[in-house]
Amino acid sequence: MTQQLPYPFTDAIEAILLDKTGARALLLDVLASIVHPDMVCSLFALRSMAEADKLLAQRCIEYALVAGLTPQESAAVYRFIEPRIAARF
Repeated sequence: MTQQLPYPFTDAIEAILLDKTGARALLLDVLASIVHPDMVCSLFALRSMAEADKLLAQRCIEYALVAGLTPQESAAVYRFIEPRIAARF
């Protein structure tokens, strides 16, 4: 069964999927830091992001802080990010 994610996360995932140059690596890091306790993303580093990506990151962070992700939603986001993070190493 496919997990329906909140719009901030589907928008961010779509942006990452459309990125063919790796320019959205920091956005991927933001998602990882939201759903995995061992992943850390410096807010200072986000200053270098494109404005559109900053807005996507802000929306995801705000959603996670205010509404919160369910365990199933967190797991679905993690399933998306894990192979992309692992591919870096």
